[in-house]
Amino acid sequence: MNNDNNGIVISCRARLARNFEGYVFPARLDDEGGKAVLKKVQDALSHGESFGTVKRADMSDLQAETLKELHLISDELLHGNKNAAVVVNKTNEVCIMVNEEDHLREQCILSGNRLPEAYAKICAVDDLIASQNKFAFDKRLGYLTACPTNVGTGLRASALMFLPGLSMTNTLAACVNAVSRFDMTVRGEYGEGSDSEGFLYQISNQKTLGISEDEIINSVSGAVAQIEKQEIAARNALLQSSETILRDNIMRAYGILTNAYRLSFKEFTEKFALVKLGVYYGFIKCEDKEALGKMLDKYRPANMMTSAGKIMNEGERDIYRAAGVASELKRLTI
Repeated sequence: MNNDNNGIVISCRARLARNFEGYVFPARLDDEGGKAVLKKVQDALSHGESFGTVKRADMSDLQAETLKELHLISDELLHGNKNAAVVVNKTNEVCIMVNEEDHLREQCILSGNRLPEAYAKICAVDDLIASQNKFAFDKRLGYLTACPTNVGTGLRASALMFLPGLSMTNTLAACVNAVSRFDMTVRGEYGEGSDSEGFLYQISNQKTLGISEDEIINSVSGAVAQIEKQEIAARNALLQSSETILRDNIMRAYGILTNAYRLSFKEFTEKFALVKLGVYYGFIKCEDKEALGKMLDKYRPANMMTSAGKIMNEGERDIYRAAGVASELKRLTI
């Protein structure tokens, strides 16, 4: 099997928390202040690449849920300051949540293992906004944020990883304990408090104070590299210990996904994770792994309804998802 493009690191994200000097945090920001903060961001970004703004007040429930599924907004943004908004570039790779927990949550999300590149991209945006505004900054503490855990650099660097090997060999807990000693944390796909579905885990730094941005990027990149090595070793061990059972489980999952009449999102994520593992082992042939990887987001409930252009109840979604998944998998795989 080929370990190049192994699909272990799904995406990476660099996120900066910032606040403008002279304004209280969004939780206590009045209507006038909230509008002023948004205007500052829009004015600053008008000098760079093209960005679009979606205000929380203008979002439909479906649009809000779709943006959440794509990791572009959070629950805090939806339920906090009424002047909250998201400012996004055309590719959805760079976005700024405005008036969430902090005035700005600037982030860049890139597919694959490209954390330094994601950090460089969001730094360019941060520099552009800072060139026309003054951020709340203390010479001793660094950037001042609403939550003390973000004070300092305000930088959270993370990678979304697909870890079926470590999960299925029951060695993930030991791996989590090992990285936690280096101020790293492992959470579900949507961060703190979220569950892990389809063997997806988010690895990120915990420490933002008393450490430089470059040190954070290097530490997270190093932890990701170590976890990737352990995941490959776990996949090899899994194959050697029970190839017949493993192959049978994978092919049964493939059979369900290509023949089911109804398919809940939970069942889809479970079976789809096994199919991706089957592609890694070479049990299932797939020429377009990038298209295969995009299927997970494509068949999330809100994204699927947005793409279909209609609202569906749960039962209708399950039928629609089953038909779409079956058709796409048959086209992409052998």
